Parts: sequence; C-alpha cells; structure tokens
Amino acid sequence: MRKQSLLPVDVLLNSLFRDLGISERIRIETLRRKWFNIFADPLSSHTAPADLKDGKLVIAVDSPAWLQHLKFLKKELSEKLKPHGIKDIKLKLGSVHIDRECQMPGELAPPESFRELNDEDIARIDHAMARIEDGELKDVIKQAMEKAARRKLRD
Repeated sequence: MRKQSLLPVDVLLNSLFRDLGISERIRIETLRRKWFNIFADPLSSHTAPADLKDGKLVIAVDSPAWLQHLKFLKKELSEKLKPHGIKDIKLKLGSVHIDRECQMPGELAPPESFRELNDEDIARIDHAMARIEDGELKDVIKQAMEKAARRKLRD
C-alpha cells in the first residue's frame, strides 16, 4: 500500500481555485480590500484595481491628470505590488470606487475586543429573519448579521 502525503490546505485551495478559474478573481478582491494599506492617500483615493490576468494588474485612474502623474511612478507602483504577486501593471482611465469600510485592517483587533451576542442582538436578528422565506438565504443573512453584531467592539 502506497503512503499518501498530506498537502497543506493552502496548496489544495490554490489548486482548486485555479481549476475553477477563480484564483485571479480572489487575488484582485484581496488587492481591493488591501488597497488603502498598500498605497496611502491621495494615491489610493484616485486609483483602484480594475482587472488582473496572468499577473498583470490593470489599475483604473479617475482623472487624466492622475493618469499622467502615475505614468512617471509606474516603476515604484510595480515594486509595491510585487509582494502581492503582481508582475506588471497597466494604468488606464476609469471608474474608481473602493469602499473604505471593506478594507482589511493592517492589524486585526484582538479577540477580546469582540463581544458575545446578548438577548437584544438575538431578538433583533430573529425579528429581521422572520419575513425571509428562503431557508438558505435566511441562514446566510443570519450568519452575516451575527458576525456583524459580534464585531462591534465592547463598550
């Protein structure tokens, strides 16, 4: 009998994501969430990741003036993005919208700063769920609401 070696979870997931054709989609979403940590204002407010293919990131820029300015900084931008698996960048004029609320923090808050759900939270969530008929949708929304309520820092 042949011994099978165990592979790390990240290797398995990366392989699965690649097979499903979503690995670059995940990478670009991760970049969008980290954008304000990678680049400081005002640059991060005038740019956003737009597309990613074969390691080449297309960056949308919100104005011709910023586009022209960033063309001179292309090498520096590329260097900052290399640790994130980006091989090359292309700058293009386009729509820029990144929700700062969805940004990944530089450091996560310690677990003790999160709280348990209280009776009021549970009642509010149950009340919101009462009118949703689709069971699967209800479960997803309930989990999201519970997670959001726990993330509120303790008073």
